[in-house]
Amino acid sequence: MIERDDLLDGSEEPFVTAASGYLDAHPNFEDPQPRIYVKFRPAGAKNPYVALLDTGAHYCVLAREIADSIRDHLTESIGETIFRTAQGLVRGDLYAHTVTLLAERGKPLDIDSVLFISPDWQAPSFLGYVGVLDRMRFAVDPRWNRFYFGPLR
Repeated sequence: MIERDDLLDGSEEPFVTAASGYLDAHPNFEDPQPRIYVKFRPAGAKNPYVALLDTGAHYCVLAREIADSIRDHLTESIGETIFRTAQGLVRGDLYAHTVTLLAERGKPLDIDSVLFISPDWQAPSFLGYVGVLDRMRFAVDPRWNRFYFGPLR
């Protein structure tokens, strides 16, 4: 039987390997616009968190509470950078670190990512294109609030 995902890339392997629901709003931050918040867990974190899926952003940016919870699991910074955000410029450090996208169906996906951590960051976490989303396949079904994902092949 041919699956719809097989038709997308012409192979017999599925386009994605996992799926999860997503939230339209962050549970702790107000935003008048609906967005896509997915469940993830950085290596060393005890609890899952939600992050905004942001294809226009670089890196995975962690909220301060999450960064603080994994501080002992971070290696040495791989560099400092200034991040341009809607709130202005924010200075912070970059870290190579694994984040896991959590699945309701299929397998969770570990991604060797680049984290941006700043003590000045006041917004929720988000998964940016560079260093996270560019290292995986993904699709969104807004009708059912489903986020589909899998490894690059």
